Amino acid sequence: MDAHHRKIDLQSPSDLTYLLDNIKEAAQQKIDLAIPRSAAPEGEDPYRSRVEELVQEYILQTFTLALPSLSLNGLDPSPTLLRPDPATQATATDDNGNYEPYDPRLGEKLRTLYAEFESQSTRVAELRREVPGAAARRYMERLEGELQKEREIEAEREETKMDLGVTELDMGTLERREDVEKMWERGTEGLVELGKVPGVLAKLERAGKAVEVVEGM
Repeated sequence: MDAHHRKIDLQSPSDLTYLLDNIKEAAQQKIDLAIPRSAAPEGEDPYRSRVEELVQEYILQTFTLALPSLSLNGLDPSPTLLRPDPATQATATDDNGNYEPYDPRLGEKLRTLYAEFESQSTRVAELRREVPGAAARRYMERLEGELQKEREIEAEREETKMDLGVTELDMGTLERREDVEKMWERGTEGLVELGKVPGVLAKLERAGKAVEVVEGM
């Protein structure tokens, strides 16, 4: 079969059996017209039997050659379907020996479902390849995020410790500054007092001179 030609889609093996039986029935009707059974009233007609055998064999050969051009539910049909087991064939027919005709709408629906099944199967295969790697990447990203948070918290703790050390250093410097200011004030006060000494000495000198004048009188 040419790969460019689309296969004939059948819904189930019973569709193939239905087509085969209809062709056999039509051929049998032609044989009955051409070689009626009444032509051999004394029993079986060997000529008719041979014709029936050749026609049936021709039909089976034709269907066998046509199998590569057929599709059953998207699958290639087996040649054994053309020669079914009598017990299986009996269960496949109804009481009247008839088959349900092929429904193109059901066949199209089946093709759609099969295409969806193939699409979902492909998607599942892709997920099986992609999901483990994606899950591992997400786990590593979350782990890296947690580690980054821990590093930031540790950095904040170290920065807080450094700030506390600077504060203690500033407090010590402030206390020493206050001591220096107090010493400066005391020193300044002492200098002020020392500045008053010359005036006191001048007064004492004047008082001494006054005493000398009084004693000289």
